[in-house]
Amino acid sequence: MTQHDSEYQSCIQNSERVSWRLDDLLPKDTVIDFSRRILSDSLTGTEGINCLSAEEKLMLNQIRSNSYAHLFLFLEEYAVALAAQRAGLELHKNPTHMRALLRFTEEEIKHQQLFARYTAAFARGFKVVPGLLDNQVQVAKAIMAKSNLGVLIFNLHMELMTQQHYVETIRDNERESLDPLFCNLLKHHWLEEAQHTRLDFLEAQKILAVEPGGVDAAMTEYAELLQALRGTLNAQLTLDLQTLEKASGRTFTEAERDELFKAQERSYVWSFIGMGMKAPLFLSRLRALSPVAEQRVLELRPPVLLQLRQAHGPGQRQADRLTASAPLRSAARTGGAPYQRNRSPG
Repeated sequence: MTQHDSEYQSCIQNSERVSWRLDDLLPKDTVIDFSRRILSDSLTGTEGINCLSAEEKLMLNQIRSNSYAHLFLFLEEYAVALAAQRAGLELHKNPTHMRALLRFTEEEIKHQQLFARYTAAFARGFKVVPGLLDNQVQVAKAIMAKSNLGVLIFNLHMELMTQQHYVETIRDNERESLDPLFCNLLKHHWLEEAQHTRLDFLEAQKILAVEPGGVDAAMTEYAELLQALRGTLNAQLTLDLQTLEKASGRTFTEAERDELFKAQERSYVWSFIGMGMKAPLFLSRLRALSPVAEQRVLELRPPVLLQLRQAHGPGQRQADRLTASAPLRSAARTGGAPYQRNRSPG
């Protein structure tokens, strides 16, 4: 057994050890507690919004938490395709690698079912049915049009972002009384994602062994995928604020809408882009692949993150360390919704 074979075998063994059943973690009849925050304010950024009452801040926290779950379901559509494609490449070749990648595929599908079940339970109990993006297949196809190496690096960002979220805002968080159901759900999600990050790295190494000059092009694709991600986040943000307006039973003024959009855009960008780009393991994995890859991430950190020095949440103080060369521009259209903000195309 080669060293790489032993790494893949280790991923299989760890996957079997931490595996959980969907019905045990989130039974079909689950009832969500809407009396408390679900996610930390460090991820939802609701407490610093002056135009909202305490009740409205709690509702927005819950809406954002539901969207957070949905965005994992949404984005794991491409992750399923990626893992299945990589597994297919091992057919009639290396059964250990193929088995590990098939477990990766199955677990990502299970995670989609987990988050779908959670958002269904949320919709049953919340004041209104939340607006959620529904074009995940279209987005997954667009992502998978990139090279496997570019998508693996983007996926490594997303998976290690979830680790940062759990470590910084959920584990040992005694400041906030968060929903234990959702915290436990995210813990178990990460336990399985931990193997996926190892497999992403191993598969990227496999590609670079054959195409050592592919890093620069892959990092360009990674930057393009971050642009598209920001567009997706803004599209979901538009739906979040429409849901909040319906749930609160009032129409926000233009000034209130502007405050809400700016605060929530800042929160979304920090949570999904900034926290992934600064994750120590993400940077060290890139460094191990190629010092060029790590340097490109350091150069890509956008100016908008610098604004987060004064933003909500203790985790965002780490934005002081971030520097930038060019902003990530929105790649989504928001269809003339009341919270749409004009952006340069691209």
